[in-house]
Amino acid sequence: MKIKVILLTIFLIFLLSNTLESHDPTMKLSKNFTLRELTRSQTALRKGIHNEPNEEHLIALTVLVHKVLQPIRDKFGTVSCNSGYRCAELCEILGSSAKSSHCRGEAVDCEAYSISNRELAQWIKDNLEFDQVILEYPGKDPRDGWVHVSYRRDGENRNEVLTAIREEGKTVYKKGLQ
Repeated sequence: MKIKVILLTIFLIFLLSNTLESHDPTMKLSKNFTLRELTRSQTALRKGIHNEPNEEHLIALTVLVHKVLQPIRDKFGTVSCNSGYRCAELCEILGSSAKSSHCRGEAVDCEAYSISNRELAQWIKDNLEFDQVILEYPGKDPRDGWVHVSYRRDGENRNEVLTAIREEGKTVYKKGLQ
């Protein structure tokens, strides 16, 4: 599996080397996903933050799309990317960390409209390689919350499954899908 990821990375470096100057937001990362979908942020627009990935981030995003998002799209149809790549400044404003997998282009928060977020997290767990899948803030409505999924292009994926919930005003991560 690591060899495939290394070969895909080399191919992506070659393929993307001529497009990195402009970072065209309409650039296709796969047959169904564009760079804009993985970098768009209303907070960044409001705050005037330049949320544009560098070459390493762009490669990581492309691997993430091919290993995670495109298979979800192929199985379930429309996928909404709520948050993908975030520069360090944007992460900090959102209360996250510059060490977040979002800052490396290795994570996305998403939903598939044809199934519940719990079903999406379960399908990812059962069918895909990933670093983390987190069912974030599920509620009574199956549409509540979202699914965070990350993929490390170095192949060191932990297949860690968590559920994030609020307890006494704080986020608590519980093992497994709750």
